[in-house]
Amino acid sequence: MENTVVTLATRKCFHCGQTGQVEVLASDLARYERGELVQRAFPEMPKELREQIVSGTHPKCWEAMFA
Repeated sequence: MENTVVTLATRKCFHCGQTGQVEVLASDLARYERGELVQRAFPEMPKELREQIVSGTHPKCWEAMFA
């Protein structure tokens, strides 16, 4: 399970209205689902993708809204 990559479906983006997906390690996802903060559960992940996990906002949508 340690190095298994799984696809995490993210909620609907409030900017474009589409859902998304982020590939994560199963072990990191397990920590997140147990309540670990997103930045601690996924320390190597770019902050843009961590934001997508939390809010559903895609990196391109975030850029379009706050560029």
